[in-house]
Formats: sequence, C-alpha cells, structure tokens
Amino acid sequence: MTPRRLTPIAALMLAALAGCAAGSGLPSYTSSSYESSASPLDDAQKALMHNDYFRASRAFEQAAAQTAPPQSNEYHLRAAETATDGNDYSYAGTILDTLPLAALDPQQQLRWRLLRARALLARNDAAGALRMLPENTANSPLAERVLLLRGRALFRLNDPVGATQTLVQRERLLGVPAMVSENRDAIWSGLGAAPLDASALARAGNTDPVTRGWIELANLSHRNASLEMYDGWRQRYPGHPAQDRLASVMMPTAPPQPPINQAGPAPAYVTPPPGATPPAFNGVPARPGFYALLLPQSGGLAAYADSVHAGFAAAAARAGNPADVRVYDASNPAAAVSAYSQAISEGAGVVVGPLLKANVTALSQAGSPRTPVLALNYLDAGHVAPAGFYQFGLAPEDEARAAAEDAAARGLRRALVLVPANERGARVQAAFSQRLSELGGEVRDSRSYSGEFKDWATPISSLLHYHAVDDKKKLAEMRASAAPGVDPQRRNDFDFIFIDAGANQARQLWPLFRYYHAERVAIYDTATVNEGHGDQDLAGIRFCDAPWMLDNGGTWASLRGDALNGRNAELARFYALGDDAFLLALRLSQNSLHPLDELPGGTGTLRVGDDGTVHRGLVCAQTTEGQPRLLEAAGAQ
Repeated sequence: MTPRRLTPIAALMLAALAGCAAGSGLPSYTSSSYESSASPLDDAQKALMHNDYFRASRAFEQAAAQTAPPQSNEYHLRAAETATDGNDYSYAGTILDTLPLAALDPQQQLRWRLLRARALLARNDAAGALRMLPENTANSPLAERVLLLRGRALFRLNDPVGATQTLVQRERLLGVPAMVSENRDAIWSGLGAAPLDASALARAGNTDPVTRGWIELANLSHRNASLEMYDGWRQRYPGHPAQDRLASVMMPTAPPQPPINQAGPAPAYVTPPPGATPPAFNGVPARPGFYALLLPQSGGLAAYADSVHAGFAAAAARAGNPADVRVYDASNPAAAVSAYSQAISEGAGVVVGPLLKANVTALSQAGSPRTPVLALNYLDAGHVAPAGFYQFGLAPEDEARAAAEDAAARGLRRALVLVPANERGARVQAAFSQRLSELGGEVRDSRSYSGEFKDWATPISSLLHYHAVDDKKKLAEMRASAAPGVDPQRRNDFDFIFIDAGANQARQLWPLFRYYHAERVAIYDTATVNEGHGDQDLAGIRFCDAPWMLDNGGTWASLRGDALNGRNAELARFYALGDDAFLLALRLSQNSLHPLDELPGGTGTLRVGDDGTVHRGLVCAQTTEGQPRLLEAAGAQ
C-alpha cells in the first residue's frame, strides 16, 4: 500500500489553510494559526510549538537560503529532520539530495544517515536502512537513535535476537523512565510478532542474560506456557526488566461481554424492507443540463478543488458518461451564492458543491434550490437544509461513529475518550458519544489534550486514574490480591479507549497509554492515524477508514492508484470525494437518489439519510508494523 503522509500538502500555503480549515470542516490538524515573523528561525520555532512540521521545515529552508555554509548546512538538516518528523519523506529526501556527505561534519553526517534510514524504513526497506546506519556510535550523543532504528530494522528482517540485543544495549543509554518504558515496549512488541524458531533460541543462549531473558519469556508466551514454567523463568531471571510483563502474560484475559443484543448493534442507517414506504423527503427534480461544480479557484484551497474536479471527471469518463462539467468559482460565501445563480441561468442540471462549510451554509440560506444541490460539506447541527439540498463530505464524525459501531459489535460498551482541545475534537467526541449511546454503550470519562507533547501525560494519567506505587512490596501485594484482569494502579471500569489523533500525535499518545497500564485495552482512533504503513510506535491501534484506502488488489485499488498519481494523501482523499460525488450526482440527474438508498463508493458505503444527508459506512482495520490489517467481522472472532 502506498504510504500515506498526514502532513499538509506542499502545493498549499499553510497559513491560508490554517485560516480556512477551522471554519471549512475540511479534515486538518492545522488547528492553530499564527502570524509570520521577520525571522524564519522564529517562524520555525513557533511552528514546532504547534507540531506544525510542514511550516517548520519550510521556515528552516528559508533560513538556509539566507545564510552560507557551514551554517546553511545546519538549517538544511533541521529542515529535513522536521519534514521527516511530519512523515514528509519526499521533501526531506529532496533536501538531503542537495547535501553531499563530504560537506558535513561527522555529527551532521550521522544525522544525514539517520534521516535516510528513517525514510528507507518507512518504505519497508529494512535492509537498506541497516546499511545506512553505522554499527559503532558509542561516543555519539545520537547513539540511542541509531540503536533504535537498527533494532526496528532487525525485527523487520526477522532477526529477533539481534534486534533485542540492540535495544537492550540502547536501554543502557536512556536516563528518562518514560523512554526506558517505551524501549521495553518496543522489545516486547517486536518479540510478540517475531518467529522464535529453534535457531533463534539457540542463538539467544549465547547472548547476555538480559537478552536471553527477553527471548525466553517471549517463547513461553508464544507457547501458552503453564504458570509453573513462568515461575521457573522468574527464578532464573530475578530483577529482569521483563518482570513487569509477567502479570499480562500470566493473567487470564477478562471474558468477553455479551453483545448488546442477540442480533448485534443496529447499523447507523437501515435499508427498509421491500414494500416499506420511505420517509418523506422534499426533493427537487433535475432538469437536462450540465454538471456545475462550485469550487474555490484561488487561495490555499484551490488544490483541494482541483483534486475534487479531477476525481469527478475521471468517474464520469469511467462510467462512459459524456458529462458536460463546468467549474464555477466559490471561494467565499458571496461567491458561492453568485456562482449558483450563474450556473442555473446557464442551464445547469445538477449543482455539486460548495466545498467550504461557510459557503455551504450561505447557499442553504439563499432560498430553495431550483435544481438539486449536492453540497460537499455538512451544515452545522440546528441548520435545516432546504428541499433538494443534499450534503456529502469527508466528515471525521463518520469515522467516530464507525468506531463506536465496531466496538459495540465486539461487546465493548464502556469507553474513555481523549480528543484534541479544539472544535474538531468536540465534534468528533459528540458524534462518537451519541452513536455509542444509541447502541447501549456509554462514555465513562473524557479528557482533552493540547500544547506540547510533554503536557500530554497529565490528561492521560488523569483519565486512567493512574497512581504510582513506589513500594515494590506493597505493589506486589496489591497485584496478588487483585481479581483476574484488574489492574490495581488504574481504573478498571471501561472496555476500550477512543482517541482522535493523527499518526504523529498517536506516536506520542499510544506509548503514554501503555506506560500508564492500558497496553492490553482496545484503542480506537479516527482515520487520520492511517498512513498506509505502520511501525512499532503505532502498531495495535484500530481505526475505520474509506474502502479505497484499505483495498489491496480489489475493487478500489485502481482508484487508489489514480488518486495518488502525483498527489499526496491529503489531496488524494479529495480526489476520491470527487469520484463518489459523480456517483451521487449521476443518480440525482436521473432523479433516482432517494432516502435510505445505499451505494458502494470509494470513500465508503454511501447511505442517504431521510434528510438528504449522505453518510459513509467505513471499513475497520488495525495498524501493524507494515500495512494495516483488516479486522474480522465481529461475529467471526
């Protein structure tokens, strides 16, 4: 699967996108806007404070352009590092191509190699990454980073012994408890998926006691060993860093809860039985004419509009429909209303758009449409759409509702919620909570996160009611007296966790949840976590996404290839939106789109509500260290 980058697209000016996205309803993690300063370095620092890797990398490049070597080399490297942190490997690679190793000092050369290795690992070229990394960096402050990447590469090359040895060596260089915990998580996660055959076990017998202890415990876990065998391991390896894994491998898992009802949770939108009368919806008949697309033609969002147009036109051609498609500028609310009037006067049969939420609202309040409108965004709650006004878009609320449905179908009904402290987070939480409640579940507690990563531990520990116990004897007594499946250091009144976080945020949040003893709890995220490929920091998170993003060689694989042809994943999603918009617009032009209809689309199963709102039924999957793995249907587990 082609990797998905969640960074904003290079074709857009980020400042314009930041200013528009909050009110537009377009999916974006650029939730903070801030003014540019006279100094590119100041801009870079401001951007980093907001986790805005796109803007930071460009600001460092601007600083490099204003200076000469050797200082410009440093700024180029920092630009490549921030771009890589945002998973923009293509932009980082372009920068590194301009920096020959001979022009860099030894420390900068190592940073250059680390960046190349990260990009190679992202492309699943573990052997290439390993060749890029030096074997001996004992005297370098970057040694622990080198060892981390070497360990990950070795796990992917099916060398669990070498990987474990490498990460054990790395732990000796770590002084921060949270980093030590994450390093041990990396070892355990890697061993959990690694093949431990006779050859690996024989090799482990010749390693240091810490490495050997990790391998032996993982082997016992793979074999579902008896309690006596685990006790024997404990006696052979007193004080081993894997001792805290014993509770999870020895403790029987809690029995699954029964489903909410015998038939499972009801789907969000139910197709009526044959002969049933669908609910009334005031449609507007289409008339012969062309398709009018109301899209922004200037400013930061024009690139999104181009992708929608391309997807719409491609779907029309694929359907053998000689569609007459005309594009009208709808860059602001007044322009959207004017564009609609012009399109109608020129003979439009169906109007598709606008794209921005504010423009959709303005058009909905301009009077009853004279021909069907398929808006590419949604009205806010409380705004009633006029007759013939359909709404369709890439709402993250669909992803939240799908997560609630999948969890409920698996008997998970009590949730904890963590979302960003912004308008998007509030909308996502509301949609998730409402859907879970409809299915008989409940949100037990919620928190929000904001600011820098160092501040995110507080809401997570508070959400989990985590309390540290420094007295080892007391902690052992608490664990011994706890009921099976009960963790004495955190709350136990929940079944799963729902978060809203992009891949970069999730790489910080997921290790914190594990650190606070939620590593065995199901965790769901929105589709922004899906990069198309995974790593150890993301593996295990469940999410629900568009079928075209998760299809390998099936119906929607060709759409993914078309959408990603010269586009990054943010733009590709809007190409898919345009593709499905044609499917709906075609039905509107034929006067054959009705409430409760279901159509298979690339962005999801398109379900028409009784108010003309089109929601997407999604496919659920789980992140791994490679491509996402589709979740089995709840009844198949």
